[in-house]
Amino acid sequence: MISDLVSATEKIMNSFESNDQVKLRQLSNDLIEEAALKSDSVLAQLSLISYSLQKMLSKPHIIEAGKWIKIKSTIIFSLKKASDHLKNKNFNEFKKELDHISDKVFRVDASMGHYTANLYEKAKIKQASRAYAFGLSLMQAVNLTGANEKELLFYIGGTKIHDKEKSIKGINERKKLLEGIFNE
Repeated sequence: MISDLVSATEKIMNSFESNDQVKLRQLSNDLIEEAALKSDSVLAQLSLISYSLQKMLSKPHIIEAGKWIKIKSTIIFSLKKASDHLKNKNFNEFKKELDHISDKVFRVDASMGHYTANLYEKAKIKQASRAYAFGLSLMQAVNLTGANEKELLFYIGGTKIHDKEKSIKGINERKKLLEGIFNE
């Protein structure tokens, strides 16, 4: 499990460092699916971070700002520290570093964003919707991502993702994954 988290954290870091928005979005989607299957809030938080970083990279008013290089370096450094904490089996420090990154993304968007709805809060709604599409109940999706229940209901009502989203994994593959989790 720790090696999976290290790998996911490093993939996010490398994709962010190389401005690979497509990879960040794919990582986010893969992580929320796995988080939904395993009911794992840490994987969900990594998904939210990946999604938020991708969205930040897509905002010219953020990446063209004079502060961007320092902000990006700080986030990359924090992702590296998080990975190192995991490698040293220090899960509490890893989690604190993820919280620090989440807070940093929130603060950057609050100070530089153009909208009243914060990018990180939007990520919670979007990824909770995906978790719901993967079969979680509304409350499970809310608890997994920390999304606002009313906002999630409104979003789900206005999207067709839960109708379109098909899992790449079949039922047998999902069953084996869940059996593996419970047999650990």
